Amino acid sequence: MKQVLVIDDEASVARLVAAALRAADLKHRLDYCSDGGQGRTMAARGQHDLIVLDLAMPLMDGLDALEEMKRNPKSSEIPIIVLTALHDAELHKRARELGAVEVITKPCGLWELVSAFRLILAGKQIKPPQGTDSDPARPAGE
Repeated sequence: MKQVLVIDDEASVARLVAAALRAADLKHRLDYCSDGGQGRTMAARGQHDLIVLDLAMPLMDGLDALEEMKRNPKSSEIPIIVLTALHDAELHKRARELGAVEVITKPCGLWELVSAFRLILAGKQIKPPQGTDSDPARPAGE
């Protein structure tokens, strides 16, 4: 059973993630918290197989939480997907530099999440389609 942590100040995102995990036919346990500080604490237990993280949150924003989670040996190896409504290429680039394996912009489709979850939980790296600029820090096709 996969353990997934959702860190987002909107509970509806946790419901979307749960729906995507069910659609992907992935047996899971979902933990949810609404701020980066609490998420960092939960991630430090090292029990999760995947973290879905928002960037714009009260108390501790997602970039600060991401940086701290990647510095902690107990959570540093957990793959983190950033799921954000912020359409800012520099923030997306910074999230990848800090260790996010994927950045998905909200609103997103259920099947976009399903695909990402299947790849990441199977231990495969996500690559953007060739010729896209989904990550300006990475050359296309890498």
